[in-house]
Amino acid sequence: MAKITVLGQGECEFDGQFSMLEALDESGFDMPYSCRGGNCGACTVRLVSGDVEEIQSPAYDSRPGEILTCSVIPTSDVVIELI
Repeated sequence: MAKITVLGQGECEFDGQFSMLEALDESGFDMPYSCRGGNCGACTVRLVSGDVEEIQSPAYDSRPGEILTCSVIPTSDVVIELI
């Protein structure tokens, strides 16, 4: 089970949820999002450390070092930062 750490906010476990966003939302984090489908970029965060796997091809192009929490799952412990 991977641990997701949100800098300045805390951490939660990823336990097979559909996406990183879903895991954070279920754990009570107030994460930004709009579409949950990779189209808007509202859920973009900076990936500080760790590895993720893309589960859907987003239409929104994030910048290097940034990920869409609705479109990935962690494959290791990760640290993310809201931007």
